[in-house]
Amino acid sequence: MSATGYRPDIDCLRGFAVISVIAFHYDISPFRSGYVGVDIFFVISGFLITRIIHAEVQTGTFSFAAFYRRRARRILPAALAMLCVTLLAASVILLPGDAVSVAQQALAVLVFCSNVLLWSQQGYFDAAAITKPLLHTWSLGVEEQYYLLFPMLALAAFALRRPLMLASFAGLCATSFLLCVIQTRLQPAAAFFLLPARVWELALGALLAMEAPPAPHSEWLRITVAALGWIALGAAVNLFSPHTPYPGTAALLPCLGAAAVIWANPSPSKAVLTAVKPMIAVGLWSYSLYLWHWPVVSLATAVWGPPSSIQHKLALLGACTAMALTSFYLIEQPARQAQSPVTVRALVASASVVLLASLAIIGLAGFPARFSPQERTLAEFISYDHQSAYESGTCFLDPGQTFEALQPSCLAKGPRPRILVWGDSHAAHLIPGLKRALPQASLLRASLAQCVPHAEAGQSAACADFNRRLPLLVRELTPDIVVLSGNWTRTAMTPAAQASLLATIKAITDNGSKVVVVGPSPQFDRPLPHLLIAAKRFGVSTDGHMLDGLGEVDGFMRVLLKDSARTDYVSLLALLCPAGDCVLQTSDGAPLAWDGGHLTAQGSELAGPRIVAASPALAAAASAPQLTANSAN
Repeated sequence: MSATGYRPDIDCLRGFAVISVIAFHYDISPFRSGYVGVDIFFVISGFLITRIIHAEVQTGTFSFAAFYRRRARRILPAALAMLCVTLLAASVILLPGDAVSVAQQALAVLVFCSNVLLWSQQGYFDAAAITKPLLHTWSLGVEEQYYLLFPMLALAAFALRRPLMLASFAGLCATSFLLCVIQTRLQPAAAFFLLPARVWELALGALLAMEAPPAPHSEWLRITVAALGWIALGAAVNLFSPHTPYPGTAALLPCLGAAAVIWANPSPSKAVLTAVKPMIAVGLWSYSLYLWHWPVVSLATAVWGPPSSIQHKLALLGACTAMALTSFYLIEQPARQAQSPVTVRALVASASVVLLASLAIIGLAGFPARFSPQERTLAEFISYDHQSAYESGTCFLDPGQTFEALQPSCLAKGPRPRILVWGDSHAAHLIPGLKRALPQASLLRASLAQCVPHAEAGQSAACADFNRRLPLLVRELTPDIVVLSGNWTRTAMTPAAQASLLATIKAITDNGSKVVVVGPSPQFDRPLPHLLIAAKRFGVSTDGHMLDGLGEVDGFMRVLLKDSARTDYVSLLALLCPAGDCVLQTSDGAPLAWDGGHLTAQGSELAGPRIVAASPALAAAASAPQLTANSAN
């Protein structure tokens, strides 16, 4: 076992990890998968904690009380300060429901289970990550749970002979990794947030601390291994996309890269140490930087929206750095000193402030009196119940459901004109409006979340099966019109997607049905009720908040389908955002959408008649005399 002396390379790793995470969250190139920085932190923690415990056990100085006291002084003072400031800011800036959510997350942090709470809140329509200022505390929950459990397991392992001890650590690592791979496929949220699927990353560091692979003896080998480790880390922060299943096997790259750097432990020259001094400094500040970076960008987004320009990103980075350095020099560093006056009473008092503030926010429902009646009405749409309007679970299926879950009532043949709506949630949100605009039509509904209405790369097995069976359903139901609607993105512009969409349309029209393709819905960089309230409270402009690329996709699809036989293309952007000026509220004051892009029932009823009027096929159906079911067949 190596000595527990200072390792500048580990601070370099910490600096790299926190820079990666911050750059990813602040959308600063080139760290497009910078979230892997958290995995690097886990490997480092596993290494350092195991090394410390083993060294103290060998010298007979290990004490549970001393271990937990050091961990508390290391973690809690700065974390409690961040919680206090975040709760205060949330109670001033955020909507009542969001403020209550922050308070609940703060309580979870106090009992070391914020990762469990955040895991339980995951879902298809869950609030966007950026609206949760304490989302980043999930990783603290994982580490804190590890700190609580690992010392007892480590002491039991250290009592074994070395081969059995190493085998126990290796077995723990392998078992957790296998669980991680399986859960990433079957329960991705659990794999990401919960300790069991993350233990292997910590155990990997523990194996390094126990010198399971003997330390390399030659300096050239150390340098080579360290260089390969840094290359792996550089690849890891750029290689993965939002669609990469994670952690799973993908997490091997950053974890093994970090492990290689730690294992190599080269002896750096003075020139190298001087060159990496800035990175070492960032590593020393990494905990405070990590604590403050996410609340800063989350709360700023609640007011101004996601940072879009380099000036905005640099301003947020400056604010984050200022808060972190203040926290580091005034709270974190003094608390870690042996002579620090930080005591159990001081920590309990600080935690009590967080506890009482959180309970007050929850008990008083987020202080709704801060808002005007109109703002409170808009805020209610944040927790909008879309399930009834979208017919969730029956005609609009959740990601875990399959074609068989479609209820017969959704596909019942009624009088003509008979219209089938096929797509994903962006088809389901049209139903209230189409029902109102086509009262005499039989409106059939078949939609599946996260499943555009044609074959596309990366679709789930349930989606692929759904899209294979819908053309057969069209043949069986013989609808007069099939409405195709989906969350169209730039993916629709790829040659494969073009061919797939055109083939789907041809299969429908060959059956004798007409097709109406409804283009992209207006989508915004944050939930529309948030934007409307920020405009009223803080004077934020509502212009410039529509997502980039929608107009390009809309124009592309219009050109692609203009010569398709028996097919109408309806530009929802042209109907709802003429000249780029979007209709944001209906005549009764309801927001057009309840999140970033899914229509409210009122928004759908605004859009429905416009869609019908813009499609010759639907307009003809709206004015056609209704036929009985018998004569229609």
